[in-house]
Amino acid sequence: MNKLFSRIELNNGVVVEFFSRGNRYYGDFHRVVIVAVVTVPFDRGTLAEDLQEFATGYPESIQYEKKLERMGVTTSDIEVVTQVLIDDFIETVGHYLEMQKFAERWLRREMQNRNKRNSRH
Repeated sequence: MNKLFSRIELNNGVVVEFFSRGNRYYGDFHRVVIVAVVTVPFDRGTLAEDLQEFATGYPESIQYEKKLERMGVTTSDIEVVTQVLIDDFIETVGHYLEMQKFAERWLRREMQNRNKRNSRH
């Protein structure tokens, strides 16, 4: 990761960190790349019983990344475009991340995906 650009902590303890990974690719044109690293804490003891064993593979939190990108940004617009990408991400997924059972839903989906992969082999 490159430089930490911004960090947001939501009401339920979810932390979203935004790292800048863009570059200049031609003349005054840049590729603005922001990687959002989302850390969702959870308490194994409060999970549904069928998820508690599955969750032992996670260190009391879930972490995933989402790449936000915009091409063809002039130098003078980098800061504004970066903030727009961050604002759009929070506006789009912030309410999902703040849901009380977000970690449980995410773990359940991961467990189902793993079971599907294992049943194919």
